[in-house]
Amino acid sequence: MKKIFFLVISVLIAVGCGKSSSSFIKGEVSDFDVNSTAKRFSQALEGKNYHLVSKVDQEKIAKSIKEYLRPTITIEINNPKISTKLISCNPSMALELPIRFAIYRELNGKVHLIYTNPEYWSLKHNIKDKECIDLILLLARDFDIALDSIKKIKKVKK
Repeated sequence: MKKIFFLVISVLIAVGCGKSSSSFIKGEVSDFDVNSTAKRFSQALEGKNYHLVSKVDQEKIAKSIKEYLRPTITIEINNPKISTKLISCNPSMALELPIRFAIYRELNGKVHLIYTNPEYWSLKHNIKDKECIDLILLLARDFDIALDSIKKIKKVKK
């Protein structure tokens, strides 16, 4: 049993802890500033019954305690129907919901939007129910589609 446990932990570390290739964290570089990225991403999800729960300006909080922080916003988004079903699958899913997204600007000016890959939750929370796994996959697809909203549309020359 201990060997299996250590094998699983080793695989998780190897697969999920690399900085750029992490399967636990997903995201995209945005073509917009931090605030516009937060607004565009949350609006892209509104049509699918996701609601903005909160927006926290981490940079503003840092300034209030006389600290420096690059522009960073945390937004929380929720879809009540999906969240309710996922929490009924396993109450520990309440740790993930509402879903948090971090939007930050690097010193080089690049803006990133990142979040925990919903597909990881099935492992983390031992979700095995097919309906719940389908909901997790739906979330992952919705977020992937919404990521397009933070990219400028490039016109193809004919």
